[in-house]
Amino acid sequence: MDSAKYKVFFGAYIGWIFDYYEVFVLSFLVIPMAASLSLTTEQVASLFSVQLGFLALGGIIFGILGDKIGRKKILIWTLVIFCIATLMRAFTFDYAWLVIWTAVAGFGLGGEYGAGQALVSEVVPTKQRGFWSSLLYGGAYIGIFMGALIGGFILPVIGWRWTFAISALPILIALFLRRDVEESKVWEKTIKNTSAVSFKKKFGMKRFWKPFIIALIAAVFQYFAYYGITNFLPTYLVKYEGFEMGKTAWWLFFTAFAGLVGSLIAGYTADKWGRRITLSYLAFIAGAGGLLLYFTWDSLLYSFWILVPIFFLYMGSNGATIFGSLFSEIFPTEVRSTGISWALQIGRGLAFAPPLITAAVFPVYGYQPIILMGAGFFFALCLWAWVFPETKDKNLDTASFEPIDITQEGKNISS
Repeated sequence: MDSAKYKVFFGAYIGWIFDYYEVFVLSFLVIPMAASLSLTTEQVASLFSVQLGFLALGGIIFGILGDKIGRKKILIWTLVIFCIATLMRAFTFDYAWLVIWTAVAGFGLGGEYGAGQALVSEVVPTKQRGFWSSLLYGGAYIGIFMGALIGGFILPVIGWRWTFAISALPILIALFLRRDVEESKVWEKTIKNTSAVSFKKKFGMKRFWKPFIIALIAAVFQYFAYYGITNFLPTYLVKYEGFEMGKTAWWLFFTAFAGLVGSLIAGYTADKWGRRITLSYLAFIAGAGGLLLYFTWDSLLYSFWILVPIFFLYMGSNGATIFGSLFSEIFPTEVRSTGISWALQIGRGLAFAPPLITAAVFPVYGYQPIILMGAGFFFALCLWAWVFPETKDKNLDTASFEPIDITQEGKNISS
């Protein structure tokens, strides 16, 4: 890792931080916004769903553009779109415009991860790709820290409009940091050699659609579990359990801490043991933690000891930290940004359903059924991890238009 590689990493890292900051600060903002704009529980749920749905749309469009015009340009464009939409929500006075600007913000952020992860994967050392990819995804937990800090302690003081306004300012710093990021040499070399190749040949069944479907199913399991449990948690704790905003923020702080610990451990084992086993054991820990939380919810909800099952649930729930290296290695260079972005962001986008289900379930049955459902999805991901090939130490600095056999295992599989 030299200075140029570090610039690439932190250029992608800062955008991914704001992605999860946006998701989690909104989970706090909807509480005063609902009171101010007289929003129903269904309208609040629809905001989460719109956000996730447009993350998927942004992932689809910007994923293709990342392979067509380059990773760096997409990293700039997506942040500009998100910055404008975040600022405009400070001046929103009705539900319709709130939905529109939330959609625009989600659309902008949808292109962040695919371009950023593709760029990082193509730049960092091959033997350390699992570590740097996990560290990149770990930026999500920094975003959660920030969202909990702002939402739990700053929001009650300054109000939701000023929270949106000040949230737009740091994004300008991110744009400044990205201006010196170098474009991927792997992509530049590949695009010169493949510019005349047909769309049909680039997006063949074995070289794109088969790995895409496998990756998408993994992402659906991950995000149905994660967002299903987490999105409405602050609302439930404040509205139904009488928690103060500050106490709720500490809960989210702890979930982020647990996720960050899991991300660092996963980065080490992904390079040491391999991608599949790391994804599988993380999902198993999350499922087991969810089951433990389900059975102890009533007895430990107001006790310090409830942090034990929460720690295991959220330490393991960052199986997506393996998606970066794993998804990068099952797609060839000329469709890598598309593959990563489509699989991850469509998976997140399809997770528009869990908030709607959660909103209908927890006012009647409480939060335990939601936790049990999430644990089930994590166990499904634990098993699905073994459908992937083992791609540890794969060389990405090649491109071939022969179909890729993603069932072939071993090191240095030809791209």
